[in-house]
Amino acid sequence: MVLSRRALLRGAGVALAGSLAGCGMPDTPSQLGALDVVNPDTQSYTVHVLLFEGESLVYWASKRVPAATDDELGTATFDGYPEGIEPTRLLARLEGGSLSTAARFDFTAHDADCLGLQLEVDEEATPTDLLVWYTTDPEACETATPEG
Repeated sequence: MVLSRRALLRGAGVALAGSLAGCGMPDTPSQLGALDVVNPDTQSYTVHVLLFEGESLVYWASKRVPAATDDELGTATFDGYPEGIEPTRLLARLEGGSLSTAARFDFTAHDADCLGLQLEVDEEATPTDLLVWYTTDPEACETATPEG
C-alpha cells in the first residue's frame, strides 16, 4: 500500500499532537527553537509570520514556499528572529489572507522550555488556510540558530 503525502502528513501530525498533549499552564512562555513551513500543494505561496512578546511585535518576516513536486514537499525556514525572546503568540497567514483569519499559536498555553513550530499549507481547505503543528523535541531547540 502506498501512502499519499496528505495521508502521511495527517497521520504524523495526529501522532505528534497526541504525544505532545500536556497539562497545566507554564509560568513563562516557551522560547522558539525552530519555525518552518511545509507546502504539500502544487502551487507556491508566500507566508507572513508575526511574533509577539507580550503586546510588542518582535519579529515580522515573509518567506516564499515553493510548490511541492511529485517527489518532495515545498519547504522554507524562517530565521533571523531575535535570540532569547520568549514569544507569547504567533500569527501566520498566506499572501492575500487577512490578519483576522491568520493562524494563531499561543506559546503560553504550552508547558515547555522551547518549542519548534511547523506551519503547513492546508491543501484541503481554502487557499488561505495554514495549520500550526508544534513539537517539544529538544533537537528542534538545540539545533536552532536564530540570528540576533
